[in-house]
Amino acid sequence: MTGYNNRAGNAAKKLTWKELLYAAAPALFYMVILNAAHVFFVFLGFSDSRILLQAMSVFVSLLFFCWYAVRTHLKIRSRKKGIYRYPASFCYVVAVVMCGVVNNYLFSILMSVVRKFSSDYWRVAQNFYKQNLLLEIVALCILGPFVEELVYRGFVYQRLRESASETKAAVWSALLFGAMHFNLVQFVYAFVLGLLLAHIVSKTGSLFTAIAAHMAANLVSVLWEETDWLDFLNQTGIRQHGAAVISLVLMWIFLSYGNNLQKKIR
Repeated sequence: MTGYNNRAGNAAKKLTWKELLYAAAPALFYMVILNAAHVFFVFLGFSDSRILLQAMSVFVSLLFFCWYAVRTHLKIRSRKKGIYRYPASFCYVVAVVMCGVVNNYLFSILMSVVRKFSSDYWRVAQNFYKQNLLLEIVALCILGPFVEELVYRGFVYQRLRESASETKAAVWSALLFGAMHFNLVQFVYAFVLGLLLAHIVSKTGSLFTAIAAHMAANLVSVLWEETDWLDFLNQTGIRQHGAAVISLVLMWIFLSYGNNLQKKIR
């Protein structure tokens, strides 16, 4: 893997279908491993708890892609040092969390419009939410984000960067990330999140910040669904709109500040 280096001519070069398929292969293989592990554990009798089944299947996928990352020398961290590295990473994590809050707000507004297209999303939500909170955190906030960042911002994005500009690589990897959720609601959420995470990887040269940000965003979503800690975000009317606007402004502030800090890192 060549990492995140800019290559001359990539911005103007047209991405071929062969290059797209090469980049998408790890994501497709991830779906195969995930579903194969799922079927295997169902065969063994682990079908009573869907969230436990998901956690076990994702863990198997994570083990494989960790091995594959080592085998292929996947670039997972930047060699840059400096006192601004961790503050910049913190800013990016907060920006992604705020992006998640804004996305959830938009869904609550648009849900009535896309309700007939969102039945698959509700089936997914029923399978994963309202179960064991600890297992939800392990499966959805730790294992899931870790393997998804390895696959989509690691293998897919890095492969795309070998033959395309940062923008094209970010868009195509985000589109694939959204499509692999197999429902309209999560597609929109994952696409927007994927763009922001690809930007973070591009700026930092490290997957670890993207992994931490993805974990934090998913944790907020789980706590939003399962506890009353974030009930203030469920307010209707002016409070709901105000929370969304504040989150959007905070996202822009932290993202901009993170970018400025990143420029100071050598």
